[in-house]
Amino acid sequence: MIRRNTKNKFLLVAFSFVVMATLSLSSCTEDDETDVTGDDQNQPSATDFTDLLTNQVNEVIIPTMVTYQSKMTSFVSAVNGLAVSIDTTNLKATRDAFKDAYLAYQAVAVHNYYATANAGLVENTNLYPVDPSVLSNLISNRSYNFGTSAQMRANRFPALDYMLYHAADGVAYFSADNNRIDFLTALVTSMKSKSDDLVTQWTGNLRTNFISNGGTALGSSISVQLNEGLVYYEDHIRENKVGIPIGKLGPNDSPIAADATKIEAYHQSVATSNEDFTLALLKAAIEEMEDFYLGESSLQVNGIGYDDMLIIRNKAAVDQDIKTIFATIYAKINERNSISGNQELYNIIQALITIYKSDLLPLLNVQDADGLNDGD
Repeated sequence: MIRRNTKNKFLLVAFSFVVMATLSLSSCTEDDETDVTGDDQNQPSATDFTDLLTNQVNEVIIPTMVTYQSKMTSFVSAVNGLAVSIDTTNLKATRDAFKDAYLAYQAVAVHNYYATANAGLVENTNLYPVDPSVLSNLISNRSYNFGTSAQMRANRFPALDYMLYHAADGVAYFSADNNRIDFLTALVTSMKSKSDDLVTQWTGNLRTNFISNGGTALGSSISVQLNEGLVYYEDHIRENKVGIPIGKLGPNDSPIAADATKIEAYHQSVATSNEDFTLALLKAAIEEMEDFYLGESSLQVNGIGYDDMLIIRNKAAVDQDIKTIFATIYAKINERNSISGNQELYNIIQALITIYKSDLLPLLNVQDADGLNDGD
């Protein structure tokens, strides 16, 4: 199973959760297909999920925020170096820092809930494709405001992708207009500030509130995490990353015109004549979905996750089906050299939505917040 190596190695609380998970598993003696009949197991109390939520926030959510903050700190440093001396060495360092930060962002975006700092996070951070004319006007007029909806089509990672890669000679592009390096500096500094806010909020009262908001009712931490995670997965992983470029929008909708220019990190892919980085961004997003399902820790230790919630309900077969889908998604990504192509990757990404809505949510007594249970 593929694992991401970007999570920060800290918050060493995994051992106690592994022990507790082991004890829970050892108490299950029924066949994995046997239905659980006890009302207490079918209707868990608000305190049943404390260990799960503690592991989620300590070992999954906060590490993604801290890693993103660290990568953005390095990105700011690289851009500052480029501002001092616009040359090939500093441009390469800036591009490398951009890719590191973009990969780290994929995990943060999956947890687009709870924190007020998340407001507009996805729309203002990774809405692609970029509109070059809007971006050019913002740079020329020095009238940019990175937090407004008016700039969504010329903002953050897609704007950076364009600025760092669209020109055949990147050094000449930045040297020709001081407004460009000024915009780049202001943009990355703004993104770093957002990453600071996320860490501050998640490591503060929000952490306590997330853990204490137990149960599975709408509005509980589990309901919010699973439902909002699914919304992001459907809209921004299934559709934006894969469906729209290949001409697929919704599993039951009519085909749309395929458009390979609408892939993530399009200008980087053109500059390098491959879509390796685009595929890496997709994989990083899927890996974070798997990490919070497994309760995967920053040290790659499998702590208490939603898989364990299925197992203690004697639904190990469903858990195995979910894990098989994740493994198949990775295999389909690895088979490709571009997002464009047949619908096999899209279909297996859709399969995870279907099993979450048909099995995982009902088995955990979590309501599907969109009111549908058809996997669409």
